[in-house]
Amino acid sequence: MNVAHLAETIADARRSGKQTQIAMPQPALTILDAMDVQQAVFESFGSPSIGWKVGATNEAAQKGFGLDDAFYGPMAKAGLVDNGGSLEKTPCIGAVEPEYAFKMARDYPGDGETITVETATDAVASVHAAIEVIGRCLSHADFANGVGVTLDFGGNAAFIVGPEVSDWHQQDLANTAVVASVDEDVVHRGNGQPVMGDPINSLVWLAKKLAANGQSLKAGEWVSSGTCTPAIPAEAGKIVSAQFGDFGTVSVKFV
Repeated sequence: MNVAHLAETIADARRSGKQTQIAMPQPALTILDAMDVQQAVFESFGSPSIGWKVGATNEAAQKGFGLDDAFYGPMAKAGLVDNGGSLEKTPCIGAVEPEYAFKMARDYPGDGETITVETATDAVASVHAAIEVIGRCLSHADFANGVGVTLDFGGNAAFIVGPEVSDWHQQDLANTAVVASVDEDVVHRGNGQPVMGDPINSLVWLAKKLAANGQSLKAGEWVSSGTCTPAIPAEAGKIVSAQFGDFGTVSVKFV
């Protein structure tokens, strides 16, 4: 497998917004191979990192990807869109997922620090309603699985940060209603339970995965938790929004 060639092919597709028909290298990649390619893709893409996304945070989603665990990927500054802003609907853009976004107050975990819900909560500066725009630049059927989405930016295409959740420590993120709409027509209702039972568990999971690879979360980084509703297809000319209880609304318009 030529990692550099595969990485550049994927990065070129993301830059152009046009999907590539490249086939899976043989022998087929493992999830560990995909993580190596993911890093090379991100480096080739050349946009600074703003943090991480977590995907497939429940059993049904994992089965859909042929995985037995969640996955994660980097988020690029180039994909950051203002709340209420516009995003070009390229072939690489697939759908919208309403998620919670954690902003880190400090590096986590610190030296010798145990990764728990309590220490993760302490490391968070703020929590926001957010949208992750997901998509695939690898259109070949060989990549329609967890390995494919992992090496392709973890499926992340864009990230929209919405209102801050006031006093988030006191809020019930698992059960707060999340209502997704297209042009003000409700299409899905959900909450934070599909995100590993509670969105904070997604942050803990990611911190452990990164630590196992000798990495850590950094102060100022964002973590997008995983979706609270089924994904909403992205269509040019449509506005997709998500209302997070009384916390506020986040939206994006596709053009």
